[in-house]
Amino acid sequence: MSIASELKISFKEGGYLTRLIYINAAVFLAVKISLIVCTLFNVPTLWIRFIEMPASLSVLIYRPWTIISYMFLHTEFLHIIFNLLALYWFGKIFLMFFNQKQIVGVYILGGLGGAVIYLIGYNLLPYFAQSVPNAYILGASASVMAILFATVVYSPNYEIRLALIGNVRLKYLGLAFLIIDILGITATNAGGSMAHLGGAAIGCLYALILKKHNIDISFQITQIINFFSTFSFTKPKMKVSTNNNYKTDKQWNMERKSKNSRIDEILDKIKKSGYEQLTEDEKKELFDLSNKK
Repeated sequence: MSIASELKISFKEGGYLTRLIYINAAVFLAVKISLIVCTLFNVPTLWIRFIEMPASLSVLIYRPWTIISYMFLHTEFLHIIFNLLALYWFGKIFLMFFNQKQIVGVYILGGLGGAVIYLIGYNLLPYFAQSVPNAYILGASASVMAILFATVVYSPNYEIRLALIGNVRLKYLGLAFLIIDILGITATNAGGSMAHLGGAAIGCLYALILKKHNIDISFQITQIINFFSTFSFTKPKMKVSTNNNYKTDKQWNMERKSKNSRIDEILDKIKKSGYEQLTEDEKKELFDLSNKK
């Protein structure tokens, strides 16, 4: 089997977290190779401005698609490596409490939130007035921050192990990222820092509304995903069947709440006694619940 075939199967059968990583990587390779070719042949690379998001509202109005395209765009190797690693790590934790389609919704909402705060900051704060015409933003960082902070608010005391540091609760990790971005608002990557804060705010808002009111504000995005998921590259044979497993929103929300309660029980046991004290059934149950779409 060729590498291309393996990647295609992996993309098709993998979860939405895997697909987000693949999409970001594919866009990076396509853009980076194009930039290299243009440079070698002395071709101007101003076309990149048509997929980066501008701070200037007068430019943005003619390039509205950049509000979406920027959150999948990277041009530097270290930038995409850091973002994809963070997306993978925080995404895995996110999926312990939320489902696969929700991660796409939070990713997009976080990117949109980052874009809004970036635009507000650059267009209203006097410090950035002279920078607006030449300011552009790109990268998945705001989306990743939304995924992280949704998990931070939903389960602030969940612990992760960091090399050289040991166990750290998510709320402290989130606080560290927050402080770094606040201190970086006037630094060279000011736009990025503001976008990060916007993404973090959306992540917090998402989890708070879900916890307190049981409302998923990414629902509309999930519906769009469901719509496009009905299409495939091969035309299926027509088949009529009755879906006896159909669930109403109320039933789905009750099941999700029950699943999350069970996960919390197992995680509390891990914090008190350690992972090794779990029974084999509990370990299997935690794995199944964490990976359930």
